[in-house]
Amino acid sequence: MLNNQPINQSEDFNQLSRSQHSYSDSSSSINQNNLDLRKLTWDDFQGTPPKNESAQAQIRWKIGYNYQVRQDDDKIQVMVDVWCKIDPSSWQKDKIDEVLHHQQGHFYIGMICALSFKKRVQEFNFSQNYKHEISEIFNRTLQEYLEMGNKYNTETLNMLNTEKQRQWDMKIMKLLNSLSQYT
Repeated sequence: MLNNQPINQSEDFNQLSRSQHSYSDSSSSINQNNLDLRKLTWDDFQGTPPKNESAQAQIRWKIGYNYQVRQDDDKIQVMVDVWCKIDPSSWQKDKIDEVLHHQQGHFYIGMICALSFKKRVQEFNFSQNYKHEISEIFNRTLQEYLEMGNKYNTETLNMLNTEKQRQWDMKIMKLLNSLSQYT
């Protein structure tokens, strides 16, 4: 079951990314505090569970970005601000601690996606076609982490396989720690 839902409200709609993003070529400042790495609570699950849904909960995250471009001679520098937020349509049926713990993993995967995108943008050598290049990096990164979320569910059997859940917990924390400089 897919537990994350990138949302698009942008004019630059892209079916694959389904994300909200905007850009700015001006010199206004970039906000560096859009990533709220925190523990989920049951209050984060405000939506209504779908009828006939077998899952106990579903956290949905939205990810997006803004960027600024600075051009010095032939070098194009892109400064990106990413965000990952919980969608209010996230829902739960019963308040079971293990379910909340598993959903936390999905939220962290969304955060890892945002941080990985930021890292990739900072490491990329952009050309005059930077708008397309940024979009491509975003789409590839988003797809990679949507697939990771599906693999997380499959391997942990939606948290029922406690040994696999522990392994994924460690893997997720290791990834988060490796990207901490991008928060």
